[in-house]
Amino acid sequence: MKRNIYLWALYDFANSIIMIVFLFYFSQWLVVDSHKPDWWFNATLIISSILFILTAPVIGQRLDITRRKLSGVRWTTAFMFITYLATSCVVLFAPSHVLLATILFTVALYLYVVSFIFYTPMLNDISDDSNRGYVSGLGQGFNYAGIVFGLLVTLPFATGALYLFGTAGRPQTLLPATILFGLFVLPMLFWFKESELLPILERVNIRNEYKKIFQTIRQILLNKNLVLLLLGYFLFSDALITFSNNFPLFLEKVYGASDTVKTYLTVGIFTLSIAGSIIIGKISDKKGSKRTLVWLLVVWSFLLPIVAFAPSFNIVMAACLIAGFFFGPIWGVSRAMVSELTHYSVEASSFSFYILAERFATLIGPITWSVVLASTASLGNISYSYAILSMGVLVIASFFFVRKIKPE
Repeated sequence: MKRNIYLWALYDFANSIIMIVFLFYFSQWLVVDSHKPDWWFNATLIISSILFILTAPVIGQRLDITRRKLSGVRWTTAFMFITYLATSCVVLFAPSHVLLATILFTVALYLYVVSFIFYTPMLNDISDDSNRGYVSGLGQGFNYAGIVFGLLVTLPFATGALYLFGTAGRPQTLLPATILFGLFVLPMLFWFKESELLPILERVNIRNEYKKIFQTIRQILLNKNLVLLLLGYFLFSDALITFSNNFPLFLEKVYGASDTVKTYLTVGIFTLSIAGSIIIGKISDKKGSKRTLVWLLVVWSFLLPIVAFAPSFNIVMAACLIAGFFFGPIWGVSRAMVSELTHYSVEASSFSFYILAERFATLIGPITWSVVLASTASLGNISYSYAILSMGVLVIASFFFVRKIKPE
């Protein structure tokens, strides 16, 4: 069991390397270096989310029948590696083909999210009611350790201290991140021990699978607590994911922060997220995940307005570092709550809807962010403050759903 826990967590470490480096540097290469408007980057999030929304329910439904989580992780990871590698090569060797790089990145982002349909339900296989919050928090801690590792390892490539080949600057970071991802996922893919599986007795019929979706949705909707959690999760993940995805652009355009400053600040944030994920994960096992999540939302409802209207960059950095401690736990605790509230028969489907809520967030959130920026653009850089404040409003709204949960 322990071996599986650490292999599972190591996979989170690996995929966070590629996620943060591409979000951090590909976004800036696209918007800053290639002079494309902000919506180009947010469009990658929106389109990958639409693809996920169209396919996730069927994938989760099928997984509830087959229970073949590990093989799903293996296939999606293999295709994810190929598409991220292709994106890296285009940016390095054919940087004028911006549209092609953007399309490849969108596909890679879609595969990245799909992998979690298979990966996340494994939490139930490697934990129980006594340690689920801790194990979920440990995985989240490894996730943020991967972010810190990825940023520190690729920083010399971004600054020009190290050079491989092709386009200099930010594009240099993408290939090393892809290679590191490929290396660190191998232990999970080869050594994770899955429980004995039953043979698949029925062939896949896509039309029938889509017909069954409504039955699965109805079964999930009967679980009032899970519905409340998914609604709350949709709102606060909407806010926090959109803010974190646009964080490098916010620092660049409002404060003119260099890549080095942005990297070290982000490293500090996610280092504190590691500690917060593990410590608050332990607390949630003792005090209850619902109570813990409610207090996390209260903290965030104050932190986002402070970041939005901070009078100086020093205060922004201080507020963001404090926020880092509370960033990791909000995902670890909510993920553990899905395990607590869902029935085994619809385990994968419930987690697919959990991830689906996050994808809806990366569909609605970027649209909201972009609309607020566009409508307040005449005001100058303060438009980013209003965009961040709109995310704070979403967190406050999520609080009212989560507090109504009455776990058994």
